[in-house]
Amino acid sequence: MHPKLLSTAPAVTLLALLSAVTLLAQTPTSPAPLPSPPPINHEFDFWLGEWQVTTPDGKAAGTSRIESVAEGHGLLENWTGDPAAGGGNGKSLNCYNLGTRQWQQFWIGSRGGVLELAGGLHDGSMVLSGSHTVRGQSLLERITWTPKADGTVRQFWEQSRDGGKSWQPVFDGLYRKK
Repeated sequence: MHPKLLSTAPAVTLLALLSAVTLLAQTPTSPAPLPSPPPINHEFDFWLGEWQVTTPDGKAAGTSRIESVAEGHGLLENWTGDPAAGGGNGKSLNCYNLGTRQWQQFWIGSRGGVLELAGGLHDGSMVLSGSHTVRGQSLLERITWTPKADGTVRQFWEQSRDGGKSWQPVFDGLYRKK
């Protein structure tokens, strides 16, 4: 080997090592873990699970799978109505909105029905309500989910056509874990 090359070899090696150390220092580290959802995001967790849903007289209404989504920041409902009870299926996305300080639900059904509801936990029940227009008529909707001591959840849906003066039941379902 040429004597000049031998004298520069330690400098080249040192330069290579310094470059490697610099690159390692610039290599991004693993991202910090995402923060856990605040406790309020878990107020609706009693609805999580795989459910058989019946009407008050015990007839099958359908099945529902409620799953945690977005790292625990939301719930996704997957509803399948019993064909003998009129069928239909749909999905809802539920989350606590820190900006409005309310729970929100956006529902879309297989027959094109859409609901946007908001509310919160009242006396241990999740109560969400909203208004919308169907065939030119303004309707108020209110849905209440109540966890029971035996592990079931009652979902009671009411509707008002007179601005909330009177309410009529739309659906009364008892959710039992599969």
